[in-house]
Amino acid sequence: MCTPHVRKEANRFNWIIKGALIDISWPDTDIEKTYDSYFKRLWGNHENYIHEDGFEEAYNKREAEVLDKEISLVAILGYD
Repeated sequence: MCTPHVRKEANRFNWIIKGALIDISWPDTDIEKTYDSYFKRLWGNHENYIHEDGFEEAYNKREAEVLDKEISLVAILGYD
C-alpha cells in the first residue's frame, strides 16, 4: 500500500506531465510505478512547476470525493 505522500506526489507528477489526475481505479502498485518513473523524468526539469496550476484544487476535490464514498460505506449505528 502506498503512502498518502506517494499517492499525492504521483498525482502531482501525472498532473504536470499529462494535465490530469491518476484514475481513481488504479492499484497502488501502478501508482508507485508512476511515481518512480515520473520522478526520474522530472528530475532536473526546473520549469515543471509552471504546469502545476490547478493541481491542489483538483486533488483536494478528489480527496473529498474519496472521503465521502468511504463515509457512505460505514454503517451508521444508532438507537431505535
